[in-house]
Amino acid sequence: MKEYFVAVTPHGPLRMGDLKPRGDYFGTRSYIPGAVLRGALAEWLKAQGRESEIVSLVGRVRFGNLFPSEVEQAWGLPFPTTALECKLEGGFRSTASDREGVSRPGHGIRDGLLLFVAYSELETLGAQFPVPLQLRCMAQRGEECCGGRMERVSGFYVRLPEGWRVREMERGLLTKVALSRYRRAAQEQMLYRVSALRPQGCFVGRIWTDDDSVIDTLREAVEHIGVGALTTRGFGAARLREAKQVSLPSLAERLREFNEKLGEVWRDLADLARQVGNAVPDEPSGTYFSVDLLAPAVLNDTQGLPTLKLCLRGPDGSWLEPIWWATQPTFVGGFSTAWGLPKPTALGSAPGSVYVFRSELPEAQLVSWLENLEAHGVGQRTDEGLGEILVCHPFHREVMPV
Repeated sequence: MKEYFVAVTPHGPLRMGDLKPRGDYFGTRSYIPGAVLRGALAEWLKAQGRESEIVSLVGRVRFGNLFPSEVEQAWGLPFPTTALECKLEGGFRSTASDREGVSRPGHGIRDGLLLFVAYSELETLGAQFPVPLQLRCMAQRGEECCGGRMERVSGFYVRLPEGWRVREMERGLLTKVALSRYRRAAQEQMLYRVSALRPQGCFVGRIWTDDDSVIDTLREAVEHIGVGALTTRGFGAARLREAKQVSLPSLAERLREFNEKLGEVWRDLADLARQVGNAVPDEPSGTYFSVDLLAPAVLNDTQGLPTLKLCLRGPDGSWLEPIWWATQPTFVGGFSTAWGLPKPTALGSAPGSVYVFRSELPEAQLVSWLENLEAHGVGQRTDEGLGEILVCHPFHREVMPV
């Protein structure tokens, strides 16, 4: 399948279905799930009297998720679980100005994955370090070092030509009157609240298809049907177009830079281990790569049982287990407008989860296999946007604060 980048620009408030903490409150996600685009396409075909084409057309497309960005040329991405910032002064050092032209730099955001992997692998080889692994903020606060604790960063980020920015979506809260299912009129003493994303910026993501006409049909669906829930009540107005200028380093380039940076971190830690008499190798052996979840993933282990641990079936048919991983559970569910019923619920691994693998395959064979893996996703229900991955997330190279 061919990969396309698309951008959705909202013209009104958007609501992406989420868990309901209360019966009278409707929350929203901060991104556009791929299942939302798939539902809009199916609903548009049905409205056009083309029901017979739904299965064949939708089946030829794999929908990725669209993440918040500033412009159509920049692909916003979720922070990996290993991204860290200073607890006292969080945020990027080199940050883009906001809409008011104000820049609010922090002490920097860094990624700890390569450090964690190298430390873990060297310990497996018998290395003993003189000090435990503990990350602290080394930025200057006046004449002293900050020394603040580093904690996890959540949400999304975008890298613009003028600097980095944490992408936070503004939300609005609307209170509406519930309708009686029998009288189709206002129900006394029945109110509900809807949280929705304000129309700002755009959402950029990927879809995979072999049919070039799908983009035009999807554009019509978004512009006529809308995006997300409550489209008949003023929500979901948007415009979709192909984002042709979005650039992402090739997988071969990302893999090479990932291992080069890992080698640098490895050598620094190996030198530290030798100071206390440990004999450790100067370079890691084999090729390392990370698989980062951009969306929730419903995973099964080698026995077919639910798990949070991602295992991959390699090109030779054998199972490849991660040497290091970080994840947390999440709830996977939803509602099907086509069936008018809730979707099956499942335990899933949360977006931002990171799994690191080691392989002895030749680079050319490994790259080809990983490209196919990235195009198809991992786990179940990948056609809905679940299990979308990015191999060797670019942010893992940011070992130093940025």
